[in-house]
Amino acid sequence: MLAFLLSAAPASAEREAGVVASTLEDRFSPALLKPLEVINPPPLYLEQRETLPFLDERRALMSRIREAEAGSPDAARALTDLAEFYFAHGMASEGLSVLDAVQGPGLPLAHELRASAFELALGLTDPLRRPLTDRAQALLEPGHGEWADQPLFLALSHMRDGRCDEAGALLDEAVTRLARFSKPVQERVLPGLLECAIETQQWRLARDLAAAFDAYPELKGGSAYRFLLGRVAEAGDAPLAAFDSYVQAQGGNDFWAHRARRALVDLGLAHEALAPEEAVTLLAQEAEIWRGGEEGASTLRDLASLQLIAKDPASAIETYGRIIVRHPESAEANEARQKARTLIDELYRAGAAREVSLGRFMAHHERIAPFFRFNLAFADASELLADTFLKAGATTIAAREYATIHDYLVAGQDLGITETGPGHLERLKIKEAEALAAGGQWETLGALLAQPLEIDDAGLRRRYDLVSADYLEETGQASELLSGSTDEAPEQVLRLRAQARFDEADWSAAVAAYGLLHERLGSEMPLPDSIRYLLAAHRDGDLAQTAELARAFPALTELPAWADISRSLTQAAPELLPLREETARARIESAGDVLETLPGAEQLN
Repeated sequence: MLAFLLSAAPASAEREAGVVASTLEDRFSPALLKPLEVINPPPLYLEQRETLPFLDERRALMSRIREAEAGSPDAARALTDLAEFYFAHGMASEGLSVLDAVQGPGLPLAHELRASAFELALGLTDPLRRPLTDRAQALLEPGHGEWADQPLFLALSHMRDGRCDEAGALLDEAVTRLARFSKPVQERVLPGLLECAIETQQWRLARDLAAAFDAYPELKGGSAYRFLLGRVAEAGDAPLAAFDSYVQAQGGNDFWAHRARRALVDLGLAHEALAPEEAVTLLAQEAEIWRGGEEGASTLRDLASLQLIAKDPASAIETYGRIIVRHPESAEANEARQKARTLIDELYRAGAAREVSLGRFMAHHERIAPFFRFNLAFADASELLADTFLKAGATTIAAREYATIHDYLVAGQDLGITETGPGHLERLKIKEAEALAAGGQWETLGALLAQPLEIDDAGLRRRYDLVSADYLEETGQASELLSGSTDEAPEQVLRLRAQARFDEADWSAAVAAYGLLHERLGSEMPLPDSIRYLLAAHRDGDLAQTAELARAFPALTELPAWADISRSLTQAAPELLPLREETARARIESAGDVLETLPGAEQLN
């Protein structure tokens, strides 16, 4: 079928006449009769190999290795023969493991070259696609251009790297050389050679390669053959035939079935048979079915692009995160990091501006966060989310998010993958404490404040002292407020300390504490604090200061009955004589009783 389709390839195809060969040996048997120049390394398979039962041959080869002295030329030859045996059976990984031992300063050059040649051959047919060794890679250099096997291996190398255009010029010679190798090796590389011939529109060669599939039942009935049928149909502008071929190929679990499923999506989009949303669903499924290698990364990259077309940036960010996690060293990962950062900035700014609901904002965040938690830029975005929820009154969510950001950054520092700036971690802890205080979660806040926290920044220190003061006040530990420096204490801490002294009836200490608050605030001192300051002074017996304070606070003059209070306080001090002290104290205490009944007195507690 494939050969038939190829015979109907586009008009630009080659039209050379000739009988289609059924096997590579039939197609290229004349080439086998040509004299071959012996080079270093020697061409592989100059003579026909003897075929023995697999186990018998391997047993004999292993026996030779055991009998040879370790590190000797005989041992090197035996190991290389075993590698050749594995290569002949298409067992690349096993062959490569054997060749690891064929090296060293005393290794004869002939054995070194032969081992390098098989290391190259095995490496290029290895399904795991591991990097070639240095000595194998060296055989692809121009200096070995006269090596008879180089065109085949150079073409395979170009194809493995996705450079089919470069491989195209070598294909005819490469296929001629391939006829010398065993059927398992031919079966391994035939699909790739055929695809490259199709891509470079070498239709005569493609027909011959397609006909060669008949000699390999597993290939002829497999997904590679059906996928390539679809490629030919697409090249011939027959989308329905291509669709049918891809459908037949897409049911398997191998690489070609994966490509068939990808091709179905591309074909559907190209002919507008699929909406972007439908393509997203199919590619999302495929991204989980086929995760490995460059193909897995490119599937995720294309999925993210479709998600952006479908106006779903959160899903695109999540997909970029999967690329970074699954394929961290790939080119797609570098691109994903850049695009994800831009999208995250836009998404979180929109959430903070309330352009989306808080519920949707959090849903996006929970999907994205697992992939970016150790990223400093994402930590800033997450902090913006927590700030947004705190402003909305969702204190528990905000506190939890501040704590989570902090813990991941600490873990990242321990692992050496993140480095925070000065005060960053302390700021997050203080924000968590403030959120807990705003939500009245005093027990949790107490546990947080019990942890030591070194704070160098004066602004952060004031915020920490303030939330600590709130906690102590709310939990009945006001006496604890009396400790600590007053120089850098926030206004609220000074106020609470003064109030604690007042509540303990330590009038002289209360006067001193309110005096510090007055120094800080001046005429802006709140009315409740002014009244307590005044009461503390007169209860401390400092009548002169009481009279001075009565005149110092303009806000007091606006109180009802202030004239009577003022008269009692301001006149008492000048008229006081030692023999009339009890009378004066009674008058001042009476004024204090009036002050405590004034509107706003409830604000004192």
